[in-house]
Amino acid sequence: MIWLGGLWFTIFTSVVMLLAIREFYQINSTQDSSPMLWLGWIATLGIVMMYDNSIALVDNYLIISIIGVVLVGMAVELFRVKPNPTRNISITFFGIFYVPILLGTLLSLRQMDTDYNSHLTFGLFISIWVCDSAAYLAGRKWGKKKICERISPKKTVVGCVAGFIGAGVVFSVMIATKVLGTQFGWIDVAMFTVISGVFGQMGDFAESLIKRDVSVKDSGSFLPGHGGVLDRFDSLLFASPLTFVYVQLFF
Repeated sequence: MIWLGGLWFTIFTSVVMLLAIREFYQINSTQDSSPMLWLGWIATLGIVMMYDNSIALVDNYLIISIIGVVLVGMAVELFRVKPNPTRNISITFFGIFYVPILLGTLLSLRQMDTDYNSHLTFGLFISIWVCDSAAYLAGRKWGKKKICERISPKKTVVGCVAGFIGAGVVFSVMIATKVLGTQFGWIDVAMFTVISGVFGQMGDFAESLIKRDVSVKDSGSFLPGHGGVLDRFDSLLFASPLTFVYVQLFF
């Protein structure tokens, strides 16, 4: 889907975001909270259209859309016979900001690849996968000191360092072979490495924090052996928007 780009990548990203926000609402749905899935889905599709059409984050359309979602959510909650309306609204709105607002930046990055003949989106995915794999393998073999046992008891300092190095190797190889694109330099490689190798892992920790708060191991069971869609894209929830912001500011 990344290679095909265009409509194919838009459809793929849209499905991922719809499934991910559904999982987010499911794990946060209890007797005390009832987020509005339908509003999350409508907002997700609207955000897809905005990113797909490269509407700037400061564009009036986005501001109008946010106002609309807030007003609709508040108005509907007035007539829902559900306990804890503040919690319901908060979870609903946070799900929108956490999943489609962050992950939708992949659409703009892929469009940039088309415009500049680069492969940054591809590199972002590969760097995240290599980072996860290196962290897991090194942590399992040599890891002893835990990095954040309160949130993720199995992750180690050695694993996180190995993940960072793995992300750096991916981007270094890509720029050395000119696969990443001619407009990027070694300073950019360093920044992309920090984004994928540090903040990507922070995205993993952030989702673990949410799951621990609601006492679940996985966000879902959509991908056997891997958990849910949100589990597979948690690192990109941090890495993609930061890459997007970096590219917007400096290119």
